[in-house]
Amino acid sequence: MRTQLTVAAVLVGALTFASPPVAAAEPAWCKGASFDGEPDLRDLSSKDAERAVATFAHAACVPSPEASANRAEIEKSRAAWGKRLGMTDADWADVVAWVNANEGRNTRLTYSTKDLSQFTPLDHYKAIVDGFDRGGGNGAYVDPIYVADALDQGLSHVGRFAYIEACLKAETSVASSAPPAATWALCQGDIEAFDLAKFHEELRADGAHAGDGKMMLRFKAMDLKQRLDEHARRVQAAWKLDPVYKQMFDVAAAARGEWAAGLGKHTKLLELVRRMNSAWWSGSRKQYEGCEAATAAALEEAVGKLPATTWKKMKDERFDPFGGFAKTAGPVLVAVPEINLAAEAYVLCRPKTGTADFLAYNAQDTVGYRGPRTMAFSRMLTEKLTLDDLTEKIYWPETERPYRRSGGVVGSAGGVIAKTKVEGDVATVTLERFIVKRKECVQSHQTNRISRILPDGTIEYERVCDKTGIVEYDQTWGDFQIKAVYAPLLKKGVKFSAVQSPEGGPADLLVLWPNKKTEEPSWLVGAKVK
Repeated sequence: MRTQLTVAAVLVGALTFASPPVAAAEPAWCKGASFDGEPDLRDLSSKDAERAVATFAHAACVPSPEASANRAEIEKSRAAWGKRLGMTDADWADVVAWVNANEGRNTRLTYSTKDLSQFTPLDHYKAIVDGFDRGGGNGAYVDPIYVADALDQGLSHVGRFAYIEACLKAETSVASSAPPAATWALCQGDIEAFDLAKFHEELRADGAHAGDGKMMLRFKAMDLKQRLDEHARRVQAAWKLDPVYKQMFDVAAAARGEWAAGLGKHTKLLELVRRMNSAWWSGSRKQYEGCEAATAAALEEAVGKLPATTWKKMKDERFDPFGGFAKTAGPVLVAVPEINLAAEAYVLCRPKTGTADFLAYNAQDTVGYRGPRTMAFSRMLTEKLTLDDLTEKIYWPETERPYRRSGGVVGSAGGVIAKTKVEGDVATVTLERFIVKRKECVQSHQTNRISRILPDGTIEYERVCDKTGIVEYDQTWGDFQIKAVYAPLLKKGVKFSAVQSPEGGPADLLVLWPNKKTEEPSWLVGAKVK
């Protein structure tokens, strides 16, 4: 779509001929130009920015006699257009590239690298707008909020512009008059931080991408100020509509401050998660290399900061594996921002493990804490905001997370260890006997009184108990197959709970208690807890 803008352009009727015209050297930026025929100077006064700019370049690179005669006036107006677009004279080479790309119709941004940490400003833009190809017939991974957070450590103003654009386009249901205030609140910090001059500097300095892509973004940003002014008016109108909408902005601003003062300073953890994001989105084997130890260490550090009393009285339910420790402890774990972030890295590194499946099962129900925007989103959700209008509801942004999983409920089970035997990569754990005692009839006799007649004609007679006693039943579960790496922890008398891998095979150790009487665990998902 062409950008429409009323400008003080050269009026064709004002052009006059000088006789004879003085030939001027072709500007250096015209190199590689492929203009056809003579420029139509009527387009110099077009309200269509793209049409006008293309014509100015055409008139400079392949001037007609009329253009040559009025070169000074045309150059003056061209300079004015360049200023509007944040361009230096050398940047007009990007116009040539854009024209050569069929005036942007053939422009396609591609990533310059697989490594997120090496992304250029235009890579940032593409990541936020287009997302990442997932292959296998799956749609692209697109989530502007999450991707902006993943890039936040070095988010460029070009990338920030992409996120702001997505924010300004946000809408709610066509059947509702409620504004997308939650989305607006999340991007307010980016609107305040955006610097148009730096945006243009970053475009100019991005040597990894061709000029046609840069011109595409210059045209897109031309009317940003006007759009932001209109957006500000819509925000003010929303605040008047319901105080809750203003509260969203306050909560989001406070959450950004919380992020900056807390998780935002965890540089090492953030770099690790970015590396895992990068590996997952690009499918890079190299970026995955060695992630197991790093992600396990990050999770251990985060979980180890919580006291053992956090998990007091949480335990497995023998007759309900899906209602035990995994169910009660999981939500508590992922509600802690640092643990949630470390869990994300762990899940992306080794998604096929039982521990990762347990973490993903719980994390997928959260917005997460990937950066200041998702932190703000999470904090808004915990506020339990409610609109006054009973017929309206708050519209929350849709989310897409790389740690989403498929499959059923994750459960946990275990017991008190009697012995452990290691063979290869499997530790076979035998449990202490679990004896259930019941008071039952141990001696009885049959009477001649008919108790019932079965459908097949069989007659059953009443039995009378003569003696009761305590009967023992061995309800010990069968042996557990645990990954041998956990064998040093699986000592006699220790109580454990394990989670199964989504693909079967030996289970992962989830939690340990030093003995069967202790209510507080001593070890949890790789971390010692005290």
